[in-house]
Amino acid sequence: MAELIRSSKACSVYPLKMSQPLGAVYAILGVKNSMPIMHGSQGCAAFAKTFLTRHFWENIPMQTTALSEIVTIMGGDENLHTALKNVIEKNKPEFVGVVSTGVSETRGDDTEGSIKMFRELYDEYSHTKIVFVSTPDYVGSFHEGYSKAVSSILRSLLRAPMKKSPNQINLLISYSMTAKDIDAIEELIKSFGFKPVIFPDMRSLDGQAKAFSSITKYGTDIRDIEMMPASTITIAIGESVREAGEYLEKKFMIPMFYYDSLIGLENFDSLISLLINLSGKEPPESVKRWRDRLLDAMVDSHFYLTGKKVVVAGEPDFLWGMANFLTKEMGAEVPLIVSPTYADGLENLPVGKVIIGDLEDILLHIDGSDIDLLIGNTNLRHIAKEIKAPHYRVGIPIFDRLGHFLKGYIGYEGTANLVFELANLLMERDEEASYHIPEHIKRR
Repeated sequence: MAELIRSSKACSVYPLKMSQPLGAVYAILGVKNSMPIMHGSQGCAAFAKTFLTRHFWENIPMQTTALSEIVTIMGGDENLHTALKNVIEKNKPEFVGVVSTGVSETRGDDTEGSIKMFRELYDEYSHTKIVFVSTPDYVGSFHEGYSKAVSSILRSLLRAPMKKSPNQINLLISYSMTAKDIDAIEELIKSFGFKPVIFPDMRSLDGQAKAFSSITKYGTDIRDIEMMPASTITIAIGESVREAGEYLEKKFMIPMFYYDSLIGLENFDSLISLLINLSGKEPPESVKRWRDRLLDAMVDSHFYLTGKKVVVAGEPDFLWGMANFLTKEMGAEVPLIVSPTYADGLENLPVGKVIIGDLEDILLHIDGSDIDLLIGNTNLRHIAKEIKAPHYRVGIPIFDRLGHFLKGYIGYEGTANLVFELANLLMERDEEASYHIPEHIKRR
């Protein structure tokens, strides 16, 4: 068991934490024809919109109730109702997700009650689904916000059990998965003869939109979400969607099969075995071929990865997949991981220390000269530069590289690509080091 350390610093020097409202907005954007509304000041929404625009390089639909100082004191019901009316009349979304912020939560606004009042006052807008997600940004992190939004949407939209559709499977997606990852898992499940209901479907922001739209044009269709009680099983990928899977299991008697991550050989083998048992079919030849390729990739790359010391930083769903794969399957050492928030089981990962803190804690708790590789989002580049170690970019946000959301990390193919990229970084470092002339020779 790893040593769990909670940082007690007065401030973050190299911040890693992203807010709960941002995580909730991220999940809402995975619903087709949706619009997230942040119930807070304009700055709350402006920051989130800028943040996600830089990450995806796409237009991000988002609105705000624009609470001013006076409205915050007197109450924001009128602002919320005006925002809902404007959004529904002008943008015509099928789904609106209202996300609270530190401003509205600190005042103690009854946002859910205000939405019920809006329903009673404006019956003409009853065709639009409205879901509230409570996400005070002074507690928790992106991880909790995403998890709450996924659960809240299912609790609000799903009402009664349905007759089971034998080939339908619910697929709950972690925020750690890219568009390429979702393509891969969808193709795999379909190859066994099943119809997956993918939620949230973050391919809504993968660049396929051909023109400007004020709402999301792609993502999970509301009607598909409402049909989720008819599925035979739920596959939940990532701790962030475990609660939603447990809700479906308890409320609609749909068995859940949970995976921390689908990075690596062991996890994906387990999923393939599940699909074989459910369908009675063999996996496609392409899947078997990629498994062989992954095995070869792991053999080829172990010269560069085995025994190397790697630090991983990010939200919990990223940490589980990376830390387990690197230590258990590639023989690397992970002396330290950094998470902005605690999640159940983090201390059970096969690593030395688990720090709940910021990126500066890497410098405070470990000797940087011993580190061979850093894995994390763009903000980790400052630490990598300081300790002169290669930096592999993965996570949210990534705004100093292009195309990251179209790269795959899960399954046999995605893991093979991941292994090669990590090994190539270390190979490049060794190559550069070979040209370094020691000081004692320079002085001759």
